[in-house]
Amino acid sequence: MQMRSETAASKWCRGLGVEIGAFKSPIPGIQPIYVDKFETYANEPTHAQYFGEATELPFANESLDYVASSHVLEHTANPVKALSEWHRVLKPGGIVYMVVPDKHFTFDNPREATSAAHMIEDFLNDVDDTDPTHIEDFVYGIDWSEFSPGDSPEDGRRKRDELAQSYRLATSRKDIINIHFHVFTKDSLLDLIQTANQDARVPHRWTIEETVSRFPEETPNGILVVLRKRKPRLDLLAIIRIMRRLTHPNFPLLKTARAFLPNAAPDEAR
Repeated sequence: MQMRSETAASKWCRGLGVEIGAFKSPIPGIQPIYVDKFETYANEPTHAQYFGEATELPFANESLDYVASSHVLEHTANPVKALSEWHRVLKPGGIVYMVVPDKHFTFDNPREATSAAHMIEDFLNDVDDTDPTHIEDFVYGIDWSEFSPGDSPEDGRRKRDELAQSYRLATSRKDIINIHFHVFTKDSLLDLIQTANQDARVPHRWTIEETVSRFPEETPNGILVVLRKRKPRLDLLAIIRIMRRLTHPNFPLLKTARAFLPNAAPDEAR
């Protein structure tokens, strides 16, 4: 049975949270703080209040109830670092609500799913969005007829070459690029989470609460995965952290947070 995005999101995303990279299509049914690494994209303003990206969020440790994202993880060169950052900002028991495109139902279909080992290696090497590793696979591996419908074969070849060259030049300057760095199926996504859970070099642990294939019913090209940050054993340090949160209930934005909206204040961001 398929599920509408609004119903699923409102079920899991409660309290104070963030949505990353909503652009023009925020997840319906929730009222998060919105962050994006672009203030504008394709000459249009993004649906964002503060600068923030999947691997660097402007929030204090253990300050949020949920992190939401839709079609974001594949645009991140370092998904394991992103999951670690989401773990950092979540309270124990907090929720990650993420929708990731299933390659079988997108222009990524011809590409191979990225292995968990590759993404963990990217994490250990602290790869960022200036990484050129996947340029050729993205540009020449996707189904161009879905990516750019209407192009003739000649136009398609020319545009691929131009796009690849523009990405190469950008990464040579250490500029970030916006591509599908990684490719997922439901099995490969769950394998990444489970493999990272078992790797002592990765500082996050998740419980998988729910998975839905062909999500949402409005545009069934994604995989919904809901994760819960595992609660720590109540040792002395864990108790101290809990008491600090209870006795110092301040707004979660860091002092270094950069607002996109003029004179954005905490009340406006809620």
